[in-house]
Amino acid sequence: MELNLRSVAFKTGDKSDQIPLRVTLLRQIPGPDRPDYWLGALQKPFQWISGSEPGAFEIKYLVLATQWQETSVRAGVTRLPVGIAYVVDPSLLDDRELDLDKIRYVADGVADDPDAPAPPESWPSKVAGAIAGMFGTRDTK
Repeated sequence: MELNLRSVAFKTGDKSDQIPLRVTLLRQIPGPDRPDYWLGALQKPFQWISGSEPGAFEIKYLVLATQWQETSVRAGVTRLPVGIAYVVDPSLLDDRELDLDKIRYVADGVADDPDAPAPPESWPSKVAGAIAGMFGTRDTK
């Protein structure tokens, strides 16, 4: 299964020019705090400098985790809020459990199954109430 990561809230200077990130999910991996992390391979690897550690890391793999209870990574998912971590030690690929020392949390984002139908637009077509004037419209109904 693949996911597109879009609307990623990277820090300034991070890989915002790479969005969307395409990730091929490899397997679910349990962590010390929850059983449902996902290990994925990036379609387009890149170099990353953490700012707090010397040298650059080649980022080929990510670890993803859903952010809301009772949500999960599954086929057909759209607009799924996820936490995103870079794998900085590729030996993690051989591990049976997630070692938090081998990843660096970098951002929150939204994931979609690229094969899922486009989700319906969720924003209302009209803005109502006291703030409507700020948006150049006024609908008090």
